[in-house]
Amino acid sequence: MTVGTSLLTNLDKDLQPQRPWVGQKTIGDPEQALAWMKRTDLELISAETNTYYRLDPTPGDALVLLHSATPHGLECARILKLFFERELGQQQVSLVPLPGIDYELEGSSLERMAELLKQLAESAKGIVTFAATGGFKAQAMIMAVVGSQLGIPVCYIHEQYKSLVYLPYLQPEVQPRIPRAGLPDSGRPRSEVIQLQVDSSHHRPRSWVKVEKLLRDIPWVDLVRYDPHAYSAPKNSVKAANRKTEDGRHILWIHLHQSQDTHLAVRVETTGYTPEHLEQAAAELRERLGRLV
Repeated sequence: MTVGTSLLTNLDKDLQPQRPWVGQKTIGDPEQALAWMKRTDLELISAETNTYYRLDPTPGDALVLLHSATPHGLECARILKLFFERELGQQQVSLVPLPGIDYELEGSSLERMAELLKQLAESAKGIVTFAATGGFKAQAMIMAVVGSQLGIPVCYIHEQYKSLVYLPYLQPEVQPRIPRAGLPDSGRPRSEVIQLQVDSSHHRPRSWVKVEKLLRDIPWVDLVRYDPHAYSAPKNSVKAANRKTEDGRHILWIHLHQSQDTHLAVRVETTGYTPEHLEQAAAELRERLGRLV
């Protein structure tokens, strides 16, 4: 995840209480910062926490914060690391500086960043995602290029956006690093997978037509039903449910949002039982939904 300075510089015009350091040149006391962050929605704290919220990582996932070679970038990264660890329970958070990525940006610095991203990706275990929301625009561009070269998904979100956006792969011959989830196929006829009441009170957004086809075509999706608990998922994204089916299969929640009056929450019952099944299913569905919606 690239790290910028939105934690420091956001103005909070419509947010109460505002961050205590609004108008200051630095954030200052980390404990004061953590106290404010703890009582503020993740979507509103910073670009990085907004992205984190929508990616829904597990406590054991490794989170690498790539920060610029500026005092402000380092301060924001350090406080975010503390917040992710102490308040959100992330067990593996590391800070990685990007030498030369500052206000006097040079091309050679971007080349070094590209090499660093390749090294990090190749040494990582499990599923890798690049989150290019924070930091200088040039950082996002380099992430997009490297991600396309290596087949690694690159996601992006702005504080005002309502969904996690996945950038397209620019080289179609490259094999994506997120393969199709290896869950067993459902034995249910695909025409019976979607079970939403026609006369239900919820209003379906325009995106539902595409999402319905997507879910019906994924072989490990066993059943899709309306579930108000799924509104706890980020808008237009996926979240692992805090419950399972009666026979122990994992459930994913999807919250589709178009407006205050046009939204839909569904539970997606999978065929998976193991933690690996859940990780694979959530990663595949999150990326495919991000490219679709």
